[in-house]
Amino acid sequence: MNRYNLEPENFDLERTLTCGQTFCWHRFEGELYGEGPSRFYSFRDSKPIILEEKDGSIDVKTELPKSEVIKALGLEKDLDDIFATFPEDEKLERAREELEGLRIIQDEFFPCLISYLCSPQMQISRIKQMHNEIARKWGEEVEIDGEKLLRFPTQEELAEATEEELREIGVGYRAKYIAETMDILEEDFEHLELDGMDYFEAKEYMKNLYGVGDKVADCILLFSKNFHEAPPLDTWAKKALKNHYPELHSEDYEEAVENIHKRFGDNSGYAVEYLFHAARQGVLETD
Repeated sequence: MNRYNLEPENFDLERTLTCGQTFCWHRFEGELYGEGPSRFYSFRDSKPIILEEKDGSIDVKTELPKSEVIKALGLEKDLDDIFATFPEDEKLERAREELEGLRIIQDEFFPCLISYLCSPQMQISRIKQMHNEIARKWGEEVEIDGEKLLRFPTQEELAEATEEELREIGVGYRAKYIAETMDILEEDFEHLELDGMDYFEAKEYMKNLYGVGDKVADCILLFSKNFHEAPPLDTWAKKALKNHYPELHSEDYEEAVENIHKRFGDNSGYAVEYLFHAARQGVLETD
């Protein structure tokens, strides 16, 4: 594998991979959503990416071209340029100051999709456990330089799983979401078509998958398909909106999204991600 360093500006690897947006990355020592060294791995096109944060730079080991690593980490865009698109906003600026370097990553579509099908009514750490159990059962353990890396199954590999088998590893009623979605992926869905759609078309197309509603669609579009317009509204994001932006809050999901777009524009997903994580971290007080 090739080795090189990345020295991106405005990037914090630890914060980016542990803020709750991804389940496709693993920490080498300890749990992803726990404490441990800033050394992580994931897979792309079944090829590993191994990262370690050292003195402000990122040590990379992979067979993939550098452009793929930059894409995976959300480093294609300038963070200053993104925030320059927002109106003056004291709360969002406070969130940025506290969470400087947080980037929206771009995971592979399929593992991202399956992870978020596991997400309804689940805490972040439990979703990660489900992701890992699926990888252990239908994926592969790859050994590199004496270290064992867990690869998530491909679509073809997971197609062998039955709903009953998925229930047996603890995903509960979400097993039906996965099993039914696997059939749709096989018969009548191609995620590459999303690349030619606008946000609203893409969201409606995503909702053809079983178990994918507004929030799950927004998560997948934001965290795997580069739709920075997508603002996922989970419990924390809704609390932050209701407490700090009551004029934007609505119990109707689509109305709330429309309100957010009017305020934050084409990078609404970035704004909501910062506000979401700030609320979780106590940077923005919530009721």
